[in-house]
Amino acid sequence: MGAILQTPTQAEQDLLASFSAGRTERERKAAFERFANAGLPSRRVESWHYTDLRAKLRTAPPRAQKPGAAALARAKEKLGTVDRFRIVTVDGFFSRELSDELSAVPGVRLRPLLEDDIRLKRLVQGAGDALLDLNGAFAEGGFVLEIAPGGRVDAGFELVALDGATGALGRFGRGMVIVGEDSRAALLETRGESREGFNDSALFLSLGRGAQLDYACRNFDSAGGALAGGAAVEVQTIVARLEQDARLRATALVAGAPFLRRQLFVSCAGERAEAHLSGGVLLRGREHVDTTLTLTHDAPSCISRETFKYVLADQAEGVFQGKIVVPPHAQKTDGKMLCRGLLLSDEASMSSKPELEIFADDVVCGHGAACARLDESQLFYMESRGIPRAEAQGILVEAFAAEAFDIIDDEELRDLLRLDLKRLLAGGAFS
Repeated sequence: MGAILQTPTQAEQDLLASFSAGRTERERKAAFERFANAGLPSRRVESWHYTDLRAKLRTAPPRAQKPGAAALARAKEKLGTVDRFRIVTVDGFFSRELSDELSAVPGVRLRPLLEDDIRLKRLVQGAGDALLDLNGAFAEGGFVLEIAPGGRVDAGFELVALDGATGALGRFGRGMVIVGEDSRAALLETRGESREGFNDSALFLSLGRGAQLDYACRNFDSAGGALAGGAAVEVQTIVARLEQDARLRATALVAGAPFLRRQLFVSCAGERAEAHLSGGVLLRGREHVDTTLTLTHDAPSCISRETFKYVLADQAEGVFQGKIVVPPHAQKTDGKMLCRGLLLSDEASMSSKPELEIFADDVVCGHGAACARLDESQLFYMESRGIPRAEAQGILVEAFAAEAFDIIDDEELRDLLRLDLKRLLAGGAFS
């Protein structure tokens, strides 16, 4: 079964043993076969050069099982009160018990995710990623949130990922959001899983013709602090497809992640589609976060904008790899990509690798990357007006990172992320 049988690591042996050879589901077996042929990615894989997963994941923990009453009770304790429609997963399994009832909401449908879903197959095929295949082999109990064509929902939606079981486990969550033609929605994702074990999650976004989606991800302890400690290895994959005139605005706030890879595969598949992607990342200690994205302009006259901000303290490591792909038929493409790193320590490091892969001749594309320290002249100016240095540094860090959230049209989501950022910086860890 593929390349990893030749010289498998202990983690690869664990994954092989965990997958039952007797399983008959065709899509699941095919996904694991593709993973087995590739194995866990190492530095030899160009797109994983800065994040050696094969070396980091020494063993693969046992897979989390469908949560029982005790696990659901533990997860429920972590849920607060919100004014959004909530879809909850526990240990990677969709929990209808903890999710809101959506059957009475006009134009909205919440259903199980089937392996042979046509949209899902098309999205998976377009990504071609080993960790996405591993997720496809192991994920069970996924969900589909579907908004009918022309739908408008005043209250937004929130995807909440929680853990119910204790200890180091393998969690493989999977969900899909379908925004129908000319529909508009706001989606918040809150990830509150354990910082132990191995998490390999996937979220699929399908935007129909003229659809609009604002998507924001909170990857930290929503109670107000980073999810400190732990030795989790996490891979989060987002795959999005935009049809003609669709518009996606997606951002994330990430903090307290011991070892995280967020990878995005976005396709502007219809003419005049727009993808606006951004993220703000706060790292300290020896935390490592890798944002890798591939944005493909598969149709003419599409627009893409990517802006990512990293704040790095102590010995933290930040990675950004972004690629804009423009095939020959995608004329009139307009794409821009920017990554900026703010280094608060001499020992912090930032690796940036923006790329353009252009095969069309009538395009406007550009990319940039820069790393710097805080401007001493700005700090001096603020200190001279009575602002303590630590407070002045916090103000500058907040202004630097908050810019990443400006792409979101939904005011509630934008303000929520800014408030989260302020809370994360209040402890003084980045001052």
